[in-house]
Amino acid sequence: MKILGIAPTPFFADRGCHMRILGEIQALQRRGHEVLLLTYHLGRDIEGVPTRRTKNVGWYDKLEAGPAMGKFYLDWLLLRETIKAIGAFRPDVIHGHLHEGAFIGLLARKLTGRKLPVVFDVQGSLTRELDSYGWLNKMPLVRPLFWAVEKWITRGSEQCVGSNVDVGEFLRSTMGLPDSRVHTIIDGVHMGFFDGAKGRDLRAELGIAPQRPIVLYTGALLASKGTDNYFNAIPEVLAGAPEAFFLVVGYPVEHSQALVQRLGVAEHVKFMGQVDYFELPDYLAIGDVAVDPKEDVAGEASGKIINYMGGGLPVACFDNANNRAFLGDTGSLATEKTPSGLAKAILALLADPAACKAKGQAARQRVAELFTWEAGGRRYEEVFQAALAQMGGR
Repeated sequence: MKILGIAPTPFFADRGCHMRILGEIQALQRRGHEVLLLTYHLGRDIEGVPTRRTKNVGWYDKLEAGPAMGKFYLDWLLLRETIKAIGAFRPDVIHGHLHEGAFIGLLARKLTGRKLPVVFDVQGSLTRELDSYGWLNKMPLVRPLFWAVEKWITRGSEQCVGSNVDVGEFLRSTMGLPDSRVHTIIDGVHMGFFDGAKGRDLRAELGIAPQRPIVLYTGALLASKGTDNYFNAIPEVLAGAPEAFFLVVGYPVEHSQALVQRLGVAEHVKFMGQVDYFELPDYLAIGDVAVDPKEDVAGEASGKIINYMGGGLPVACFDNANNRAFLGDTGSLATEKTPSGLAKAILALLADPAACKAKGQAARQRVAELFTWEAGGRRYEEVFQAALAQMGGR
């Protein structure tokens, strides 16, 4: 099967969304499918992933997540590339990543007159995500327009794949899709990814004393990801575990660095900035506890939890349906969605190092059994076949 992927994002840029896209592509390739990915001019090529980019736009250099007015122009360029790729690559199916990717796929199909099914990979609600960034607060009158577009994209796609159970329920109950068009494929991993660099002593490289337990966060440093919850929890964690050290892998760092300075805990925190995704296993290997502080406002699950678990780390996070589905009993869930609640969840893991390590080992085993991309690839193959059959019936 020839699959045309549309990723309206600066792929690849060491972000959770991109990790999901990469995992899906590699899983499909392993099953013998040919994938061509269309994306923005920004980002870096990944070996083994055929990629075609829009023309260079010098004034747009945003790598981090979040809305931006310039994306409208980039999506127009991506639509042009999609129309050309439909003619040259002659795909069997379009795989639209995120709402804009599915939108471009639907529009390109109409403009080319090709009978191509669109499979929409849904990582949350578009309108709710914009709300989580506070973007629609600036222009509330356009909110109904975005909601209408979101419905059109969702209902126009032959098949929709939610990244978590909440998204699947949203597609059924709010978007009104029948069960036959809704699937849930949770973020997965390739277990070999976690082998990391052999013989590397990253703790020593970073100058972190052996006796200090490392509390690790990886991902975008944005308020929508809950990072302010994490940093505001640090003083309370240090009050209960003064030896704890907080390692932060992600970007942009300016706001977060200023916050820890104001909190008076900067000497206990190390910011690594943007780190190559393929070096992530080395950071997971030296962690003792991992943290996901996101509050799940937009209905998105957090793929970083699967990476934490695959790296053998217990996770402290807020209690919600997605996190429970991921972790089972291998983490520490905060029922109080505040920095203090998160601090208590972290301290519960740090209080018993042996139990903490056992939870991490159980988390890794749980991922190997339930959350590998090998299973996800098979599921996606079935979804594409269903979309093809659906289109053939029109």
